[in-house]
Amino acid sequence: MKISEEKRLEKRQRHFIMGLALLVLLCIGVSVAEFHTEPKLPRPKIGMILRGAKDQDGWNKVQYEGLRDAAKELGMDVIVKENTPRSIGDYKKIIDSLVSQGVHRIVFTWHRYPPELRELLRQYPNLEFILQTTEFSEDNMLSCSTRLFEVQYLAGLIAGYQTKTGVVGYVAPFSCVEVNRGLNAFVIGVKRANPSAHIKVAWSNDWDVPERERAAVDALAMEEVDVLSYQQDGRAVADAAERQGIDYIDAHEVHPEHVHCLTAVQSDWRTVYRNLLSRHIRKGKMANANNYLWQGFLEHIVTVAPLSERVTPRAREEISRSVRDRAKGERLIYGGEIYDSNNVKRCDAKEILSNEYLRVHMNWLVKGVEQVE
Repeated sequence: MKISEEKRLEKRQRHFIMGLALLVLLCIGVSVAEFHTEPKLPRPKIGMILRGAKDQDGWNKVQYEGLRDAAKELGMDVIVKENTPRSIGDYKKIIDSLVSQGVHRIVFTWHRYPPELRELLRQYPNLEFILQTTEFSEDNMLSCSTRLFEVQYLAGLIAGYQTKTGVVGYVAPFSCVEVNRGLNAFVIGVKRANPSAHIKVAWSNDWDVPERERAAVDALAMEEVDVLSYQQDGRAVADAAERQGIDYIDAHEVHPEHVHCLTAVQSDWRTVYRNLLSRHIRKGKMANANNYLWQGFLEHIVTVAPLSERVTPRAREEISRSVRDRAKGERLIYGGEIYDSNNVKRCDAKEILSNEYLRVHMNWLVKGVEQVE
């Protein structure tokens, strides 16, 4: 009996020692696993510099919402600087502020920049900049924009078919490649729909100065304009046109509260920024930094918003046909014989203006533009 008790005790001791050993091994395994676990990396941050407020109807709003939604999909955070000044000294302070917040990539959201900005970008070789310009490029910079002119042409078709007075208007900030390209496409559209129409252009001399834009609409109204479009940051032109009883095609979004809003030309900035951030930037480095991301109708980036009931059946039919033609690569906007406002031939009958030419060299206005002082 005594021997049996000793064996039982010895057996319990062995079980205890084995259990303790297993527990020690388990603890060691957990510790090693935790030691080798990759630390959780912070979410990448991207900076955005806006001229206006991020909730301001028009350009600033669509830019912010596009980048915000794309960044959310890709697991990034957006840090926005709103209502920013326009001097190089101010830009430097803004860039330094974004860097201090952990930003390594910064988006500028307008088309025309002071010459000094190029030198400023060179001072930050480890940052990556995204600019909407064709005027210059740097190793740490990627240019992006949309082929909005493709649907500004469709806006011209609508205006040409819609006008009853035969006088169509356009409000633009100033003459530059980006503006000229869209304005010329609009004029070509008007003339193809209504060869006898007059196209009156009023300049505001800036992207967003509401009082000048309202004055431009008033000047166009004096010229008997009954349909217009525009390329400005805000909605001052839209509001002024509605007040004057002038039908208009908006530059950014439809205003359902407006009776005279026929439609809008739009860019899908969420997809633009998502494509740019996911495809052109790899492992923290910008790929093909000197490339220009320029997508449009065929990539489903630009479109015309649903048409108002006020749009005539003829205009609807022509828009549908033009959309089908564009999908097949037919009926090019900048193809065939084109003269500028000084009657200089810019495109021969069997010629098509290249993308490079459209992006960089359109420093002229097409024949048919009548400027309003």
